[in-house]
Amino acid sequence: MSRLGLSVVVLLGFSPALRAQAAFEPPTKLAEVVVTPSRFGVAATATSVAATLTARELEVLPQIGDDLYRSIARLPGLAADDVSARFWVRGAPQGELLARLDGVDLIEPFHLKDVDGALSIIDPATIRWLELSTGGFAAEHGDKLAGVLTMETKSEARPLTTLSLSLTGVGGLKQGAFAGGRGRWMVSARRGYPDLALRVSGRDDRISPRYYDLTAKVEYDLAPTHTVSLHLLHAGDGFRYDRINLPSLSSSYASDYAWARWRGAFGPNVKGEAVVSWTRSEWNRDGTGRSDGYPFSLHDRRQMDLAALRQDWSYQLGETAILRAGFDAKTGGADYDYNLSHQRTAVSNGNQVVQTDRVATQLARDGQAYGPFVSAKVRPLRALVVEPGLRFDRHDYTGDSAWSPRLNAALTLGRATVRAAWGDYRQSQGLHEISVADGERTFQRGERAEHRVLGVEYPVARAVALRVEAYERLTTRPRPRWENLDNIYDLFPEAQTDRVLLTPTEARARGVEVLLSSRGASPLRWNASYALARTEEQIAGQWRPRARDQRHTFYTDATYVLNPRWEFSAAWHFHTGWPTTDVVYSLAPLTNGRRLLVSANGPVYGVRLPDYHRLDLRATRRFKLRHGEVRAFVDIFNVYDRTNLLGYDHRVTVTGTQVTDTRKTRDQLPLLPSIGVSWQF
Repeated sequence: MSRLGLSVVVLLGFSPALRAQAAFEPPTKLAEVVVTPSRFGVAATATSVAATLTARELEVLPQIGDDLYRSIARLPGLAADDVSARFWVRGAPQGELLARLDGVDLIEPFHLKDVDGALSIIDPATIRWLELSTGGFAAEHGDKLAGVLTMETKSEARPLTTLSLSLTGVGGLKQGAFAGGRGRWMVSARRGYPDLALRVSGRDDRISPRYYDLTAKVEYDLAPTHTVSLHLLHAGDGFRYDRINLPSLSSSYASDYAWARWRGAFGPNVKGEAVVSWTRSEWNRDGTGRSDGYPFSLHDRRQMDLAALRQDWSYQLGETAILRAGFDAKTGGADYDYNLSHQRTAVSNGNQVVQTDRVATQLARDGQAYGPFVSAKVRPLRALVVEPGLRFDRHDYTGDSAWSPRLNAALTLGRATVRAAWGDYRQSQGLHEISVADGERTFQRGERAEHRVLGVEYPVARAVALRVEAYERLTTRPRPRWENLDNIYDLFPEAQTDRVLLTPTEARARGVEVLLSSRGASPLRWNASYALARTEEQIAGQWRPRARDQRHTFYTDATYVLNPRWEFSAAWHFHTGWPTTDVVYSLAPLTNGRRLLVSANGPVYGVRLPDYHRLDLRATRRFKLRHGEVRAFVDIFNVYDRTNLLGYDHRVTVTGTQVTDTRKTRDQLPLLPSIGVSWQF
């Protein structure tokens, strides 16, 4: 991969024409130079950067549930299925991504966690811009191994009201100003009812998911260069499942964030930001009934409270260097109250027995964490900017403490920009992440990963930009974890036979990503990307793929603006099949001469699912009214009704001593039409 990246640099950067052009172009201001590779953005207006989409582009692209996370899951290096809004970052699960909204860190920011987080708690109508880093991020971000998602909400003085309605939910946003425009405020609320969409599609009328969220912000300019703001974010949801001969589930979840933020500047050279926050997260699950004919009961309560302080400062030394320093500190506690009881048939010493599994845990854990950092953005040469950084992270409740050096660089070669990154990254277990459902009562050690990234960005035409990037992430201290190898979407994953403890000794993720994007004022806008990747880990001396290892990924979308009223969009997605784990059935002999059908997991992720692909379409119509604008859309997900698989169910028959296993596909979403309308005035 390194040879590939260097060859691209040679082809695009070292031609005499480009060197001559570079001699006459003034350098970009140091503060505006993007040094970190692997960055993607959504901005209010289009830029020349290949990895930037406009907010309007995301608004008209096909998507399910008007969900922000599902919208950005189309970017290179990300993997996601149809059911969950969670996405994997270059082979790493969502838990290794830092999500930050208006300066506060979000913890599991998803609705409907029983189905792995079907929707995010962020209203896309509130977002002004976002930036996603999938590798090589700077020292200011810590305690995550894979990536950083930074989001900022809108801040506008003009009065605005938006009302929206679709098959899956209803929402509203209102913003305004006070004190002559020095103060601004915004409130957004959404109420979702995806159970109606499930009934329309004929999926399951015994599932009842509901969710809601509320976002509020008020900010005030104390002076032209000093702004203070207060923020609130509340999200809640409930889930009910009730079917004959299966355990019923009743669950609820809540997330509350309250924080204050200051951003300011002292003169032209000194800037700062401070955020103080309080967070509460609650998880509640209850299960009752019978499983495989035996009694089943579950009582699961968790609650975590966190108080945090984060402060960053920067000092600019002209166009030569920018120095940065800061810290973040957290203190909090988590309470666990967990009880599980269920039974299953097993074979012991040649006898059929009923095995009872019971877990009863009550825990209270608290602790503190802090992480100071220093970094500098330096321009030693006209065309070269380097960004060294150093970070220290300490978590007293796990005993982890480590230094993390990092180094990024950007080199301008004519019209091409070459970016490289190397860094050491650490992540400790969260206060709420003890796997009490699996009998654990203590924290695991922290994880360590090394990032290596090399990329080049080049404007191949006036309105077309190309980015090629190669990366490698080596994890030398992966944490042991419990995982369901066959079906992650069971409502009671801790009670399933496919749940095992994986103890990898090392892991690696490698890949090459190519992104080609159109820019400019053309009526036709498009993006195309390809990724060749592999993510795997060593388990029991063998390299095994991870759950979302997709070797080849291709994505493309196009939007055609017919006129100011009509826009038509299409998106096509392909990736090679994910790995899954087979289930092996056999007959176990008993001492009484009979045989009992038993099952066992096959080799970990030893089976590949078929390739995935789908086409989505959306038509958007805008109506100019005397008071505002109405936007209506028709969306068709999976237009040609492709059957994409999440795994297999098994229908087993026994004839004498012969066991026949017939696989039944476990499908992702079928063709799913949707309509919606929003009124902005």
